[in-house]
Amino acid sequence: MDVAGLEAFIQIAEFGSFRRAAEAMRLSQTALSHRIRKLEEDVGVILFQRTTRSLSLTRAGQDFFPEARDALMRLSSLYDNLKREGRQAQERVSVGCLGSLGEHFLPEVLREFRQRHPGVSVTVFDEPAAALRERVASGEAQFALTILGAQLWTQKSRPLFEEDFVAAVPAGHPLAERQELTWADLVGHPLARVATTTSHGFMLSESLGTFGERLDWAYEVQRVNMAACFVASGIAITVLPRLAIPPSTELRVIPITAPLIRRTVGIIARDGVQLPRPALQLQRMLLQAIARHPKTAAARAAKVQPGASDKGTTEASSSRPST
Repeated sequence: MDVAGLEAFIQIAEFGSFRRAAEAMRLSQTALSHRIRKLEEDVGVILFQRTTRSLSLTRAGQDFFPEARDALMRLSSLYDNLKREGRQAQERVSVGCLGSLGEHFLPEVLREFRQRHPGVSVTVFDEPAAALRERVASGEAQFALTILGAQLWTQKSRPLFEEDFVAAVPAGHPLAERQELTWADLVGHPLARVATTTSHGFMLSESLGTFGERLDWAYEVQRVNMAACFVASGIAITVLPRLAIPPSTELRVIPITAPLIRRTVGIIARDGVQLPRPALQLQRMLLQAIARHPKTAAARAAKVQPGASDKGTTEASSSRPST
């Protein structure tokens, strides 16, 4: 479709003059005449009746004019809406992040990002892993920092580091002075776990298998902060990924061996979708912060080998404790 020719036709018809239309469009009359000739050749009909003293629309031009004007107005409106959406995409970033990870990495990253991009707003979806997958799939979140292992086929993933599940024990507990624990050491002690409907709880349940039935799951909560609160109050032990446990003088963090249970943390995004520049810059800043963090640098070097494919996924894995 000859949009330039349509615009020239509408301007000439409205002004009733080649000269005034050319002035309004900031074109020479020669260039404007060329556009009309090309349009008339394309459609195969004469649109203007020209004489040395007058200019008028032909019958075909009269029929064509209102339809062409409405079509160009609709096209202009669609174009403006698309430009507005493009500007908004450049002015807004949406990111998903597990709460236990966001508490460690997001505040400093977002402070620096705000200094660099004061006009860009950031929406953070701090939700469970399953909800984050859906946010990314729908485009509500441009990318997410989450647990890998069950991405949708439309998503790509980038593993960053692996993290052990550890025990959080009340400071005065009989096990608090131990340097490490086995799962058998936890038998007979009241435990608080995060619900099995969450990624943490599901991984733990799957990894423990039938041995989990020997443990006294006295309390079940929905969020890791509540489990840590129960530990700090002295009523339970909990088992969580290391970064999920808030620092506190009221609890001890102790590794659990025989066996280790781990989760793989990484970035997920929609496959084949290019991130807008601000979102890409925020993602790079987040990756740099993770690389610098003392609790992830060693784990990343030891557990995730360089050159890992962006398509790779890793689930929490272990051999199950012996009964």
